[in-house]
Amino acid sequence: MKSAKYIELQTESLARVIEFTRANNSAQLVIMQAGNTIVSKSFDPSPVDVFAVQKGLVSILIGIAEKRYLLETCDAINHHLAPEWTNLSPSTEANLTIETLLAMTTGMDDELNTLGTVGQSWRYNNTAYNYLKKILCLHTDMTLNELSVEWLFGPLDMNETRWIDRPRLLPDGTPVTGLTSTAADLAKIGQLILDNGTHNGASILPSHYLRQMTAPSSKENPAWGYCWWNNNQSHHRQPFKEDKVIKGTILPSAPADLVAARGLMENGLYIIPSLQLVVARTALPRTGEKHREKFEPFFWEEILKIQ
Repeated sequence: MKSAKYIELQTESLARVIEFTRANNSAQLVIMQAGNTIVSKSFDPSPVDVFAVQKGLVSILIGIAEKRYLLETCDAINHHLAPEWTNLSPSTEANLTIETLLAMTTGMDDELNTLGTVGQSWRYNNTAYNYLKKILCLHTDMTLNELSVEWLFGPLDMNETRWIDRPRLLPDGTPVTGLTSTAADLAKIGQLILDNGTHNGASILPSHYLRQMTAPSSKENPAWGYCWWNNNQSHHRQPFKEDKVIKGTILPSAPADLVAARGLMENGLYIIPSLQLVVARTALPRTGEKHREKFEPFFWEEILKIQ
């Protein structure tokens, strides 16, 4: 039985986490442990753009598509899109696969010109990544929202999550899409991963794909899997700072088995299997202010005091 003093300290830690989250431009915070919600705070209940957290969901959709025999991660992109969708030479373009787009080892810049080596050079390439969405839509004859609702949002009761078009277009004229969601909806994705890809006894995401998704996908940035971060590598690289090798893990104050989908403004979905923990935090848009990364380190120090 836990002592009154332990419960008091735990309550104080929770209060600090909640107040720190509220004071740092947050929209919502959800903390779940062993399937039970221990924190659910909506400082602003509206869904927000969660930026690159969306990549984690697209990776899951790719895994579901593989389960449905629509594609394989080893497939050449030119088996799904017409050749010359990039500015690479035909022989180099032929080396691009579903996996290289997920792993961000495309060997291209944002204009799809050569920049590095396909399958080796890690670079955060939003342009190439967005073609994964087009491939999913081509194979299903559905919009991204329609297939997401049918495959994922519907089964998980993610009623506040949807894809939106952004003003920017891909080279082929397809709109780049953003994802709006809430911490409560994102936490359901976290629980799916914690439950090894199952929901209510049904398999949604194959366990073998889940393992690949969260494992290192390149030597240059082993902390990056298939659009998911892991916290157990000796070095990593950050988006838009690819030339710099950073020693240590992505979140030194968090457990080594943490995996995460992370976006701008430190929107984040985090799963820690050893603690049976799911944490989702969404951020309010900032205007007229340069964002400085300062939320996650203190946040995780306080989260771990709850245990």
